[in-house]
Formats: sequence, structure tokens, C-alpha cells
Amino acid sequence: MKALVIDTEAWHEDANANLRSLKRDVGQCVNGSVSYEKTMWERIEMELNNINVENLGFDHPICSGVLDAKSEPFINIPGSFCDIFKEPFQKYKLEQNHDILDTCEEFIQNEESKINEDEDLRDVEFGKWLDSSERLQEKTRRILESLLKVWKSPKYEAHTKKGKPINEGSYVCEVLAPLINIVMSDLPGNPAVWDIWGEEGSSASTIRKGSRKFARKPDYMTIVQLGKDVELEIAYLETGRPNSSQDKRRRDHKKLIRFSKDSIDTTRIISKLKRIFNQSSKRQDLTIFAINIAGDVIELYAMRKESSIYKYCLIEEATIPLHMTSPSAVYPLIHALMTLRTAVACTIHKILYSSDSGDSEHSSSEMVVTVSTPKNS
Repeated sequence: MKALVIDTEAWHEDANANLRSLKRDVGQCVNGSVSYEKTMWERIEMELNNINVENLGFDHPICSGVLDAKSEPFINIPGSFCDIFKEPFQKYKLEQNHDILDTCEEFIQNEESKINEDEDLRDVEFGKWLDSSERLQEKTRRILESLLKVWKSPKYEAHTKKGKPINEGSYVCEVLAPLINIVMSDLPGNPAVWDIWGEEGSSASTIRKGSRKFARKPDYMTIVQLGKDVELEIAYLETGRPNSSQDKRRRDHKKLIRFSKDSIDTTRIISKLKRIFNQSSKRQDLTIFAINIAGDVIELYAMRKESSIYKYCLIEEATIPLHMTSPSAVYPLIHALMTLRTAVACTIHKILYSSDSGDSEHSSSEMVVTVSTPKNS
């Protein structure tokens, strides 16, 4: 985005013109009102006469001719006058609804009871479903309900039928984020995990580059807490528009590889992570997952380090249906999403609870430097 350019002379002129217009309108309100409302407008008029726009700044609401109930002149006016000013807006408020309140109480009680249930994950193995049949059905219904909103959207109908473009922001907010949030919430075993959508740079990238200033921001990442003040970035996602170019997809593919490798490398750099992964069983289970949304296709990758070799491989891929289609066409997407969920949960469980008295093999301690030229790669 370009920086906002402020004309230091022009804004004063515009602001003063807006203030004069506002004073004129307030004066008309004084003449056209009675009783307490008239007194309120008179007080507002008096306060406006004492205002110097240069002391307010260009972005103050008054400079644009707006009376804001949380800014001048109301901060200097008794609350009773403010209440009169707010009166026309009271019609939008609703009375308390007991149906909503009862539903909230029922929902929270049910969820609290689930939290207290102990999930039996003693026989956790990769390649096996961890969720109960009821949980799988519940997740599937939620995914389908989320997709149904997309299928019913005129925007996506225009995209599928007429090729009207969808920007990346809409694609993330309306399609991808709801799906990922559904499958990555309430993971089996209830590990301490949280998601970040494009808000901050990767800590693993920061460590490699030596500065948060140059750290890359993934579009999404999942972070797991492995102990007190011990965190690991375990999954990343990159995306573009539904019709993004092949070049964009290739760049995202390479970017995800760097993120995944950086995360594995943190287990040899950060002392608290080194202590956890000093056991060979935990290091053997260490896997970082990456989701590349290549247009309308989801690609699920995983990176492992075996015999000092970083291995990056595709696990699942599926088309993201942006229009109503058959169950057989929707199933691959749900299967891929649930594969991500299960693989991440299983990996976390094995890292947290597997035990091994021996140290990891010497070769796994060697680290290959990630090539990063130019600096922002």
C-alpha cells in the first residue's frame, strides 16, 4: 500500500470549511428544537465555536464534518446531553433474548463436559483415524455447511459460470479460513495449539534471518505448545486467488519448503526445543506440514528429516469445489482436510508422550543452511 500523502495546507482549508458548515447545521438544529434537545444543541454550538482544527489533526471526525459521540465536543459535555444526542440510535437496540441466553448456557455446559472427558489416545498410530464416528460426522457436516454458503453465493456462481475473478482476501475469508478453522479446532487429545492468519512473521524464519524485520509471513500457521514457553510451528499454508498463476503456485511451493525446513531447524537451535528433541523417538516423529492452495486445488505436504536428509513430499491433494457438486467430488477435499487434522494431532501426541532413554543419532544433529538470496526470500 502507498503511504497516505497529506497536503499540510489543503487539509486545514477543507477542515475549516467543514467546520463552518457543521456550525451552520448545528445552528439550524438550535432554532428547530425545544427543551432539553435545544439546550444540547446550544452547548454543542458553544463548544464548536471554541475549536481550532489545527489543534485536532487532519483525521479528527470534526475535520470531516462529523459529530462523533466519543470525541470533541462531547468529551467536554455533560453525559445527560450525550444521552440526548444518542437517543435516535436507541431504536436499533434489542431486548435481551432468552432463547439466545439458554442456548449459550446449554452450549457452554456441553463443551465444558467435553473438556473434562479423557480421550484415550494410547494406541495412536499414523495412518489411523483418531476421531470418533460422531466427531467425524460433526466435522463433515460443518465443512459441508461452510461449502454450502460458498455454493449459494452469487459471487462464486459468477466465478464458476462466467469466470469473474475472486480476490485473494475473499477466497481466504469466505472459503479457506472457515474450512481450516473447522478441521484444526478441538484436535484429538486436546493439545495446546493456536492458529495465526497472516498477522505476524514466522519465528522460525526470524531465527534464520536474524531479524523479525526480514522474517517471512505465512498466510497461515499452526503453533503447538510443547511445554512452558516452548512453541513449535507445525503447519503452514500459502494461497492465492482461485485462478492464481502457475508462477504464483511455484513460488508458494518453494516458500512452504523454506518455512518447513526453518521450523525443523529450530529444534537444533532453540535450547528448550533441543532438550525435547534430543530423544531419537521424538526426532523421528518430528514432521512439519504445509498446505499449498494452488488455485482451486489443496495440496497437503509434509517434511521430515531422516538420515540428515530433509524430505518433502505430497500426501494428499484435492479440488476445492466452488459450486454444488456430487458427494464423490466433495469427499476428496474432506478427506484431505481430515488427513491434515489427524496427521498433526498424531504428530503432536507422539512428540509429547513418546519416551526414549537414548540420545538421537549423531547424523541428525547436522544442519544444512537454507539458501536465502535475496534477503526477503
